[in-house]
Amino acid sequence: MQPADFPKILGTATLNDKGQLVIPVEARNSLGLEAGSKVVIMTSSSKPALIIVKADHIEAIIQDLTKALDNEVTDGNTQK
Repeated sequence: MQPADFPKILGTATLNDKGQLVIPVEARNSLGLEAGSKVVIMTSSSKPALIIVKADHIEAIIQDLTKALDNEVTDGNTQK
């Protein structure tokens, strides 16, 4: 049995001569992507992998991190 957050394969894609990929339909449906959706493409420095995240999810994560950091500074709980 694999953990709930274990990566799931949602299909494969082939890079064309223009460097474009078509995101498989299962992956688009899973992320709620449609034409015009913005995504952030990331990579890991330790593994040869691409990570695709819906842009508004990244924005929400950054906002949450910023609030947490602001609270740490406000509460005086910063560590050096």
